[in-house]
This record gives sequence, structure tokens and C-alpha cells, in this order.
Amino acid sequence: MALLTSADKALWRLALPMIFSNITVPLLGLVDTAVIGHLDSPIYLGGVAIGATATSFLFMLLLFLRMSTTGLTAQAYGAKDPLRLARALVQPLILAFGAGALIVLLRTPLIDLALHIVGGSDAVLEQARRFLEIRWLSAPASLANLVLLGWLLGVQYARAPVILLVVGNLLNIVLDLWLVMGLHMNVRGAALATAIAEYGTLLIGLWMVWRVLAMRGITLALLKTAWRGNMRKLLALIATSCCVRSCCSCALAH
Repeated sequence: MALLTSADKALWRLALPMIFSNITVPLLGLVDTAVIGHLDSPIYLGGVAIGATATSFLFMLLLFLRMSTTGLTAQAYGAKDPLRLARALVQPLILAFGAGALIVLLRTPLIDLALHIVGGSDAVLEQARRFLEIRWLSAPASLANLVLLGWLLGVQYARAPVILLVVGNLLNIVLDLWLVMGLHMNVRGAALATAIAEYGTLLIGLWMVWRVLAMRGITLALLKTAWRGNMRKLLALIATSCCVRSCCSCALAH
């Protein structure tokens, strides 16, 4: 008797990419930390560690962008509805770019708040500030990548998270070695490497999405009109996701 049925295999084909997609942001921070750890002062490592943790916390708060996109996309994909499929991509992308732009514009007070909460020595916090001032410039790309991952998972392109994870981290490693070790940019080099890697991943993700759109017969003209649809369903899913995450956090706290 087989250990896994066909339904089990299908479930794992979708579950494993979701697991990979959840570790994308923390893994980018881990790469930065590993490279910075080879420098001569622990201050740099402390700054990057704080910056990577703050970044993971902020961006993971917006993980609902990926989860809600996956749900809406899967429904549209199952119904074979091109307009709903286009809407499930365009509307969350608008929210992602809007939230990302807001983070970029407000990053100074947000960084002040984050560093105030974390605390620590002035020297380490100064390095963390230098890291975050550059790292959070990639917020629009980071949040858009969550949407693209969610959409690709919704159309059952299960290899997408693995491809984007590998490409993004390879690019980050190469840039880290060049900017940090080669050009001696220290924490700013680590932040810049990760920011460039996020935008590079975004370009690859958009190319993958465009291929799927072409196969589904979704034209650019349809994408241009997709944003006009009713956003109540998306906002309801976002609200539900936020409530679930809040309840889980409260349960873990108690």
C-alpha cells in the first residue's frame, strides 16, 4: 500500500512551495548576517542582526498580501475566469506598491520607532539605522514579490517560490561579497545588496507571471481594466487574515 495517495502528493506539491515562500525574507537577512560576520567588528554584525529582524517583522506583518492573493487567484483559476484572474493580480499589486511606497516615505520615523523598541548600544543602533535606511527602500519590491508568489501559487505554478528563492539569494550572495568584502561598504553594502536582489527577484517574478498570463489569454488591455473591479472581497480577506494572525499571536502569548 502506498504511503502517499495522489491527493497527498498534490497537497505536498502546493504546501512545500508555500513553506519556501515563507522563509524568503528571513533568509535574505541570514545571508547578510553571514557575510557581515566576517568583518573585524561585532558592531556591524549587531547592526545587521537588528536591521534584519526589524525588516522581517515589518514585512511579515503584511504577509496577508500573499495569502489573500493566493485565495482569490485559486478561485478565479478554478472558475477559468480571465477577468477575475487578472483582478486577483492587479488589485493586490496596487496595495503592495502603495504600502511599499508608504514605508519608503515614512521610513525615518518607522526606523526611529523600531530602534527605540529594540534598544541597545548607540554604536550598534547607528549601524542598524544605516542598514534600514537602504534596506527599506526595497519595500515596494518586497511586498510586490509577496503578491507575485501568492498569484503564482494560486495558478498552481508550484516551482515559482523555489525559483525565486534560489535566484534572489544567489544574487544577494554575489552582491554581498562584492559590496561588503570587495568595496568595503560594510552594513550599507549588505543592505544595498539585499535591496537590489529584491528588485531583481521582482523582475524575474513579473516575467514568470507574464508567461502564465499569455498562456491564459490575458492581454495587457484586460490588465489595464482589472483594477476597477470590486475590492470588497480582497479587503474582507485581508481583514480576516489580520484577525487570524492577531488571534494566533494572542494565543501564543498566553
